[in-house]
Amino acid sequence: FRSQADAVWRLAAIEGFDLTGPIDVAADFTGKLADPNVRGSLASDALRFRSSITGTDIRKIRARGNFTGSRLRLTSFAGEARNGGKVSGSGTIDLAGLDERGPQMDLRLATADALVLDRKDMAAKVTGPMRILSNGNGGTIAGRLRIEEANWRLGSATGAAELPDIATREINLPADVAPHTRRAAPWRYLIDAKGGSRIFVRGMGLDSEWGADISLRGTTSDPRIGGKADMVRGTYDFAGTRFDLTRGRIAFDPAVPPDPRLDILAETELDSLDVRVTVKGSASQPEISFNSTPALPEEELLARLLFGGSVSDLSATDALQLGAALASLRGGGGLDPINRLRTAIGLDRLRIVSADPALGRGTAIAAGKNIGRRVYAEIVTDGRGYSATQLEFRVMRWLSLLGTVSTLGRETVLVKASKDY
Repeated sequence: FRSQADAVWRLAAIEGFDLTGPIDVAADFTGKLADPNVRGSLASDALRFRSSITGTDIRKIRARGNFTGSRLRLTSFAGEARNGGKVSGSGTIDLAGLDERGPQMDLRLATADALVLDRKDMAAKVTGPMRILSNGNGGTIAGRLRIEEANWRLGSATGAAELPDIATREINLPADVAPHTRRAAPWRYLIDAKGGSRIFVRGMGLDSEWGADISLRGTTSDPRIGGKADMVRGTYDFAGTRFDLTRGRIAFDPAVPPDPRLDILAETELDSLDVRVTVKGSASQPEISFNSTPALPEEELLARLLFGGSVSDLSATDALQLGAALASLRGGGGLDPINRLRTAIGLDRLRIVSADPALGRGTAIAAGKNIGRRVYAEIVTDGRGYSATQLEFRVMRWLSLLGTVSTLGRETVLVKASKDY
């Protein structure tokens, strides 16, 4: 007969992972659920294994197996990851005791350039052996993997989506049947992964490549990461200035929840100065500092980076913005001090504007604030004599009037129409 894999998979009590697709079964079933006796075979050519937690998606799985007593022996299975990589293996699944626990299993897998982690904030393609062991209530996921390519995007939502713990109560049970109380235990990790390069970390101004040698321990509910990652190459953009990464190490401590220690140095040349940015501390609370050769105070360096001029030439508004930026950096503002600065001084928008020779404007900073629901005002200044005031009046949701007055005597009025498709 033909059945659906998801109907059987629910007995495994493996949360966060789904197995779907048709299964052809030719078997005789006798005995009890606690001690089944099965003789026959199992086959499928179109199974699909997915996880909402890791983003794993293995398709076109071809599986063959046979039953002996309570044990299903999978002689072979092979599938294709979303990127075209391969996953194959074999193993056993023991169905005895399903009235009290999930199936016991011992599966051995081989991955070949397979995309096994595919989330919005991170993804990884790996090659190497893996093993999945379970006593029917939780288990262990082990592996020794080579990282072919990985991506980690800073500033995206992090952390695996947790499955909610929903309180349930069984009703209308016969008097001689006890309530079902079995709850799946978390799975343990025992994974070592290594990659000499092609581990990319991007976002919040950082565009970099790393090599890593890490270990994943702990459980699915409390993962622990150990090891280190060393920088191969990269750049860091701050306020329109590009820095080259010259040193970088990320150290993981398996004794605490994931919050690696950072040691990153980036350098550039600016107005005959050798400027350095140092990032220390933890990933959750990084400490960023600026210094230079010849030596200048940090506020002077930030003034030149943010406004293109000396701190002595700043207006009162610029000085306020500079002070907020310094406070943000010294308070562990992270790799995105511009956004922290915007929040600190109560603006709705703060951005760096590239130079425009046609307007006589150098690299500038634009600060904007909403006035009511229909008016938006923005001031643009490059700290070298150019400034402009821009106003936007929203006539309708899709129609706005724009007006600009600059220090060069240029005045413009525009109509902006927009439509979402």
